[in-house]
Amino acid sequence: MLVVGFYRDFLFKNINALMQAWDADMDYQMPSSLNFLKNYEYNTLSWFKWVLTVAFSVIYLLISIVVVRLFFNEKIYSRITIITFCGVLLLSLFFMLMGYVFKGGATGMYSIARYLMGMAQSPVLLMILVPAFKLSKKDQ
Repeated sequence: MLVVGFYRDFLFKNINALMQAWDADMDYQMPSSLNFLKNYEYNTLSWFKWVLTVAFSVIYLLISIVVVRLFFNEKIYSRITIITFCGVLLLSLFFMLMGYVFKGGATGMYSIARYLMGMAQSPVLLMILVPAFKLSKKDQ
């Protein structure tokens, strides 16, 4: 999870820096491992970030499922994990759509959606689910 988190942070920070440099009409020296990104247009990179957001959410979901299966040998907990991740994704999508429908609230709605997606691209949901599952097993 740590390696995925560091790589995600490295990738997004460099893409954002490149896009910001383009906005300010400046040069940006990409790390050699990401030089291929300099060949893409601004809008392509913007769409690529959306794809990466979903991809990293799926990666964290898969890692979370593996961890949940290691700690709890019941399929219901894996299903709850999937439902939680999908719920956060759908809630984030809802806020994005509300921002587009009500143009004045787009910035605030985007901030909420981005915060929720940040949770799905980090160990936060797993850190909530594992103790919740432990507590639910204790009650049984």
